[in-house]
Amino acid sequence: MAGQEIVVFPVQYLSSTDTLGWQQQIPNRATFLANLDDQIEAAMSARGLGRAWTFGREVERASRLNSILMTDARSLSAQWMRGRLLPDQTVRDPLATQVRGLVGVKGQRYALLPVELRLENRNGGMGVAILRVVLIDSRMAKILRVVEVESDPMRTLSPALSTSVATHFADLVVAP
Repeated sequence: MAGQEIVVFPVQYLSSTDTLGWQQQIPNRATFLANLDDQIEAAMSARGLGRAWTFGREVERASRLNSILMTDARSLSAQWMRGRLLPDQTVRDPLATQVRGLVGVKGQRYALLPVELRLENRNGGMGVAILRVVLIDSRMAKILRVVEVESDPMRTLSPALSTSVATHFADLVVAP
């Protein structure tokens, strides 16, 4: 993927399931997810992808500038992607049209859609953040790959959690 020009959408959802009680410490979900988007961009840019790839804030800005023609990049119709997904599955409308429109702004073909961040309990009072990411071929409206990126285990919710999941996401694309 590192050799391709790819659009990385903003993270769409923060799971409402919370066995850790960490979500009570998140006063603003939108700000929390925007900070994760920034961490993803920073991790990918540190590995040389900043020029070829388009990230969440820029995609969001483009959707706002073209709001008559495009859906808000933070409000895609991706709810169904929180369930079971298979590679080569067709991306259904209206999401297929939304992705195609936003990816087409710069003439790119592929999109990484971070669908949902889940906070889960692990043994020993440790918690992890798990980010579901879907690679989409926007021209063919096909899911190419579904991955779940897991942070390092932590005892508390902190900015290090977002940094960890963003770093592990970048590890899948380009070696450190």
